[in-house]
Order: sequence, then structure tokens, then C-alpha cells
Amino acid sequence: MKGKREREEACSTCGHYHDYEGGEPCKVCGHVLTTAASGRPESVMPTTVVPGFLYLGSYDTASRQELLKAMQITDILNTVPACQPLFRNTFNYHTVSVAPPDFEECFEFLDRVNSANRRVLVYCMTGISRGPAVVIGYLMKLRHWRLAEAYKWVKDKRQSVNITPGDTKRLMDLEVELHNSCSVPFGLAAVTLPGSLLSAASPPQPGQLHVGQQQQQQQQQQPGGDAASPNGIFGGHQWHSSSGAAQPPVFGAAPAPAPAPAGGHAAFGAGGQHPGGEHSSEMET
Repeated sequence: MKGKREREEACSTCGHYHDYEGGEPCKVCGHVLTTAASGRPESVMPTTVVPGFLYLGSYDTASRQELLKAMQITDILNTVPACQPLFRNTFNYHTVSVAPPDFEECFEFLDRVNSANRRVLVYCMTGISRGPAVVIGYLMKLRHWRLAEAYKWVKDKRQSVNITPGDTKRLMDLEVELHNSCSVPFGLAAVTLPGSLLSAASPPQPGQLHVGQQQQQQQQQQPGGDAASPNGIFGGHQWHSSSGAAQPPVFGAAPAPAPAPAGGHAAFGAGGQHPGGEHSSEMET
């Protein structure tokens, strides 16, 4: 770490002396300067997840005292145990006791803030995975949403979100605990594929298949098994939250089975019929 004599100016974010431009973590507070994919500094503005209540950000966001006060934020959930609160006399802090943070511990704090009609900022060091994972999990609990639905909500509002495999696994386990099934059996990466939850369907490139088509192939290769699915059906199905509003489908609808040729039987797994003429239950997706 560069000392004061080697570097005249302290870090503009944390106020300590470290090579922040070179990506060196601060040895005092752990701050790391984050940049977007374009190489430009990421905005320090908090991301509004639930207006008037829930906000998401990074360490840089949590270090802007006047900005947070102007947005009337009163409470801060720090998801990095090694990161010390910066403004104890201004905000009500809760720092998690373990890393990765225990969801239930975070949810209890957020419930108290929500009941008091206050505003809370949830942050981690970069605002990319750990903090967003807590927010996504809380939306699943608060609004009875599925994981794909909550992930879409947060990702649409904060494009830099990139949940790590470890946090993804924890969220999938939480969804199974809350809903007894998982809406993203292929992982969160599958949610961002063409034709899925985040973007409109687009024609696949040569040699590429959509998620629904990949699943159909798997079903054809395993004619005796049942497809694992949150609702028993992937294609064209919609979720309904507690409010009753229809939610977008998770995966693209599978193509309709082709009719059997006259005077013969369609090949099982290719035409959608058994040799006896019965429709395969696995192809009804």
C-alpha cells in the first residue's frame, strides 16, 4: 500500500491511503474501487429496488453520507462483516455476523425497517453479488416471488448484478425452502438467454438451441423419466404472485409434436407419439 508520502491524495471514497486506481484493496476498511464493464467508474447512486423502502448499492454508495441523507435513507444493512460502519452517528447500522450472510438474519432486520416505514440501503463491497443476493432473497420472501421473477426485477434495475455460483446455489436452496421447487434449474445464467425471462425471444444461431429446445432433447433421450419443473410444465406457463398478477414465462414453449404419418406410427421421441398411438406425457410441455 502506498503511504502518504508516496501518494499526496487519499482515496476520495474511503479517505485512506491506498493505490485505489490500481485496484488495491484498502488495508484499513477493505474498499476497492469498482468499475463498470465499460471501464468507467460505476455510479454511486443507490439503486431503487422498492421505492420508499429498499435500496441497493456498493461500498462507494454507503460512503456518500450526504447523498444517503438527501434520499432519506435511515438504515444500512452491511453484508460484509470485515467492513466497518462509516457513519454510526447518522444511520442505524446492522452488520452481518458471518460471510456469506445468513438470509434469516438479514430478513429480520429488513422486516423491522419495513414495519417502521423507514428506508434501508443494502450494500456489499462491489454491489454485484452478495448484496443483490440478499435483496433478491428478501423479495422472494416479502412478495412471495419465485427466484427468476425476483432476479429479473433486480437485474432490470441494476445491470451490473452478476450473482456468483455460490450465492446462486444459496438462492436456489432458499426458493426450494419457500416454494418447494426451483424456477431456475439451469441456473441464473439460463434466465438471460434469448427467449427467456429477461429478453424477447430471438431466432437461435445455427447450431444453437433455446433452453426449451434443449430440455425437449433431454426428454427425448430419457423417454421413461419425468421432466423436473417448478410447475410440471415449462413451456408457456405463467406464475402468479400473491397479488394475482400474471408473471412472464420462464422458458420458451416447446414446439408442438408433429402428427404421425398415415398408415404408420411416429417414432417415439421424434414425433411425439408412442407406438400405440398415445401421446407422450413428457412431450406435453
